Amino acid sequence: MSSSSSDREASSSKANEEKVNVENLNKPKQVTVDESKKQSDQDIRKLEHAPELSRTAIHEYELESNQVALSTSDENILIYDTTKFILFNNKLEQIKELEWKEYDSSGILKIDDLTYLSCENSYLILTRSYIYELNIDSFTMKLIKGFSKKDKSDEEKIEFASITAHNEHIFVAYTDALAVSKWSWKPTVQLVNRWTKTKFVEETDKNILAIRTDGTHVGLLIKGDTTRLEVFDYNLATRIVHHLELSQTAIMLTALGNNQWLVIDSEQHELLLINEDNQIKKTQNKDSSPLNASRLANDHLVVKCQKPNKLQIFKLD
Repeated sequence: MSSSSSDREASSSKANEEKVNVENLNKPKQVTVDESKKQSDQDIRKLEHAPELSRTAIHEYELESNQVALSTSDENILIYDTTKFILFNNKLEQIKELEWKEYDSSGILKIDDLTYLSCENSYLILTRSYIYELNIDSFTMKLIKGFSKKDKSDEEKIEFASITAHNEHIFVAYTDALAVSKWSWKPTVQLVNRWTKTKFVEETDKNILAIRTDGTHVGLLIKGDTTRLEVFDYNLATRIVHHLELSQTAIMLTALGNNQWLVIDSEQHELLLINEDNQIKKTQNKDSSPLNASRLANDHLVVKCQKPNKLQIFKLD
């Protein structure tokens, strides 16, 4: 494994916790108005409706496996397929490839999630116990030692579940919905804040399936007694979307900007567009089953599918 830059160190001494009132979680979803969406630092065009994905793919690429991992920048797409990281341009033309196998005591490391780190023009690779950085220019991988795998009281080791980033900030969700942490990349990898389970979810919640941010909001796809979407502001201090119940077979979340979200339901062959008014609109992908999706620049959506395994690009209407 190559090293593209020196390892960074984390400091958690200044970390604190902010409480979020969770007493109303079991009540019907509240209809709220999100003032922060009006102050977004990105000019992201709003989506009026979901595209008809089964008919409008403009580019397509056959894959070897049905692994979920996918992330995008404005210009390229990164996936993990079998044992290779593959980088594509916005026309699904392969640019680079890296054969990568890492092992620990449990065997070969499984890639659980990817996110684009714009401040470094690189991708962060999430496994259950480790976070790596894949530099786009050199296409080399290094282990990032700055991210702590322990809670702030240094108790039993907890494992990673999902990761998302915007500019120099990174959000990490942990297995069993035990915690969410916010990190700053510059000048070093440093813990900004950490919220334990009782601060933002229910005690009965089993897992955070995905965490995503659009730079103004942080969305959590949560598996508990139901599967639901919770959306907070960027500091996880204010709840924007409250207990929005979804299908129990929903598996993945994508941020579309301006408090618009895409939920992937692989079993039902559906993508669920959640608009800025917290309304759900469905679009079906009839010829394959979606696994993951990510917005590409301002006008396109990349979807990773299975049955058959393929990568597709759709133009957003």
